[in-house]
Amino acid sequence: MFYVISIGSNIQPEQHVAEAISILAKTFGSLYLYPRVYTQAELVESSNVFINSVFVLRTQLSASALKAELCRIEESLGRDRSDPQRSVKDRSCDLDIICSQPLWSEAWKTELTESYIQQVFNPASKPAPIQFDSQLFSERPAAIYFQAQTGDKFIVDQKPDALINWLETSFLCD
Repeated sequence: MFYVISIGSNIQPEQHVAEAISILAKTFGSLYLYPRVYTQAELVESSNVFINSVFVLRTQLSASALKAELCRIEESLGRDRSDPQRSVKDRSCDLDIICSQPLWSEAWKTELTESYIQQVFNPASKPAPIQFDSQLFSERPAAIYFQAQTGDKFIVDQKPDALINWLETSFLCD
């Protein structure tokens, strides 16, 4: 199953988004990450700026099992999920499933309603570069995958042709 997931943070967002991406890549092996952008808080009582993005991963987990894993990651980064006011407060990490689909398609983009997610795809949005592992990656989409071996390493690729090749081999292998 392909899952489209939003990621956001407004507490040390550069650090927390990079840490979340690292954990996600180690957990799921590979991610396709759309541009990261700065956005203003919406429905949150804060003046802190957010970094928001969207990523896609492929897993055999059910939606409920994946949500439990995403909540575990949020908590590992300092989010208090037991706080009844958590939805209106600053957050170190927020991971939400936008949609799931058995076959890869970007049709979900036409159904986006949240403005902070729409801003990820707006060329006028302010890009939020992220330091990931030892690499700084920019506003372009990126394929991120983790190679678990001696000298564990992350590979970040932002070249359009390489992303298409990665998508085909990583996501469309069945």
